[in-house]
Amino acid sequence: MESNVLAWSKALQMGLHTKEYPYSITSVPTGIVVARLDFKIWAKKIMGINGFFSQQGGLRFQLTVFLNKQLKNYQLNRETVDFASCPVNSLYELKIGVRKDRPYLESIQCLEL
Repeated sequence: MESNVLAWSKALQMGLHTKEYPYSITSVPTGIVVARLDFKIWAKKIMGINGFFSQQGGLRFQLTVFLNKQLKNYQLNRETVDFASCPVNSLYELKIGVRKDRPYLESIQCLEL
């Protein structure tokens, strides 16, 4: 499947508002969460993809998926989707944990196909 990740410049041209999606530990829900993946942007300084999610009720947040060096893709593990090509505007079940006072994505499963 082809990548559908945007460059920062393209996202800004499209009028996407990244600042409306916080990433701090106090703003990102943890545990099992259902959220819509609104869009994805290549990270600026690291090998990663920033995913911008929204939940029913208006909560928005972002999470970064880093390059899996062993698998050479953006899968969290062999059982999950490749985040570089997973569909946007779809609902996902996310398992969000905390490591070093930062939220991180433990698992992701698409609920719509």
